[in-house]
Amino acid sequence: MTSMPLYTSLTPNNKYEPVFERALSPTTTITLRPLSLPDDWRYIGKWLQREFGRRLTSLSHLPEKYLRETLSIMLQCDFAQPFVGLINEQPSFLIELCDGDKQCDAREGGVHLFEPGDHAMKLVVSHPVMHIRYWSAYALFCSLDYFFSHQQVKRIVWQLHERDKYYINLANQFGFKRSTINNQSGVHVFLYLRENYKQFLTNYHLRMQKFQ
Repeated sequence: MTSMPLYTSLTPNNKYEPVFERALSPTTTITLRPLSLPDDWRYIGKWLQREFGRRLTSLSHLPEKYLRETLSIMLQCDFAQPFVGLINEQPSFLIELCDGDKQCDAREGGVHLFEPGDHAMKLVVSHPVMHIRYWSAYALFCSLDYFFSHQQVKRIVWQLHERDKYYINLANQFGFKRSTINNQSGVHVFLYLRENYKQFLTNYHLRMQKFQ
């Protein structure tokens, strides 16, 4: 593994060492590493098209070129970072983090008034992960563990469309609090404080047992 700041300007076409790894069970290991284009595109391109295709009547709104350019910009800037999550060494999910409201794209409408220490998160899991029990919970837990290991992260902001039933259920499992302020256009804001995560960790073994 390697150590680097949470947000680091990176070259999109390079390959990078993992920044996080944890064995959650004898048979399940989660790894996070910075996204590598174009190597990872064969996986994440399918995930993104499936994910956003559920919300739009036409995929012409999300051409491949636009998605790739957005991820490339995120890699090169110093306020956002896309990570590929591996489960047992296989690419299985994409998770993005962005410092406050410094968004690199307009895939979601901005409905949250960001405060210092807020970091916006987006998660897309592969279709197989959705159908393997607890793997999405493992993916989210390890991502939160890594993000909150950086002191500048005080609160995670997760904007989800009302059609994202799967992710809304996942957020509720982890104790994300739904904001009632400025919800609009079917987009809801879920918040997770550093203190929420600390409370989660105090009952870590009991909580994670139900995900095993």
